[in-house]
Amino acid sequence: MSDGIPTTDNSVFEGLFGRLLKPEGAFAEDLRAVGYDVDKPAPRYPTQVLQEALHVAARHVYPELPRHEAIHKLGQRFSERYLTTILGRITRTLILALGVEKFVMQMPKIVALSSTGMTATVQRTGAGEYLIFFTGEYLSPDFIAGAFEGGAQDVSVFKLKAEVVRREPAEFDLKITGLKK
Repeated sequence: MSDGIPTTDNSVFEGLFGRLLKPEGAFAEDLRAVGYDVDKPAPRYPTQVLQEALHVAARHVYPELPRHEAIHKLGQRFSERYLTTILGRITRTLILALGVEKFVMQMPKIVALSSTGMTATVQRTGAGEYLIFFTGEYLSPDFIAGAFEGGAQDVSVFKLKAEVVRREPAEFDLKITGLKK
């Protein structure tokens, strides 16, 4: 499933839907309608399916919140379950071995593990502060920011904050703070 179409590894879907949310009924039907079947997972999905599945999840799980806030919360909650998948265990091991700050600096390589068609570059902007520039199609900046916060909470003593500081259709910037000792 490549053909130049950006794809996302099933471990992201597994962590969010298979292990965390466990959709049933109308929720599961709405996910099937956008291309994700909880009962018949594929190894990879077009990244557009992830973006649409996040919109479905936001509507079902946090209907009272604006979509960007709901997706951020889903990202925060997702990390805990994602870190139990195969790719997630590799990611967790990297975070623990490198430490959160070095892990952030390795983000360009880590992004390539779970998604094609997305790139990241990292710039250190101060003590414990970074700016990560993401480019690609069908990006989910709020989900990624939430996942950063949730993942760091699970594996470090830092109170990491991830804030989307710029968003465009095919790129966004994420400011990471709170890593200063």
